[in-house]
Amino acid sequence: MLTALDHGSVLVVDELDSSLHPTLAAEVVRVFQDPDANPRGAQLLFTTHDATLLGSAVLDRPLGRDQVWITAKKRSGETELYPLSEAKPRKEENLERGYLRGRYGGIPRVTAGEVAREVARQEAKATA
Repeated sequence: MLTALDHGSVLVVDELDSSLHPTLAAEVVRVFQDPDANPRGAQLLFTTHDATLLGSAVLDRPLGRDQVWITAKKRSGETELYPLSEAKPRKEENLERGYLRGRYGGIPRVTAGEVAREVARQEAKATA
């Protein structure tokens, strides 16, 4: 991160939240958005499943609506990439809640208990 900030380069991180507390991940995002901490205009490109980075208008959201892109797996197996702004969220909308409720897409197609039922079915099949 410091090297990217020093050189004004792009830092690409897969699963930013995998080894960082959500508060620290949000702070990393804020550092790249702070002109004083990032005078050379380094960019951060990352993937995450951490919906808390979407925050709410009340909770000092670290990411703006125009900075978020969502991926969704199509039935064909292809991955679709689209901007959150396509969903036209309201300015004061709680993006975290909207995302977790599936308003913007990008959520797994699984019902409650479906994975457990499939595991039990496979176990029963294996012991039969």
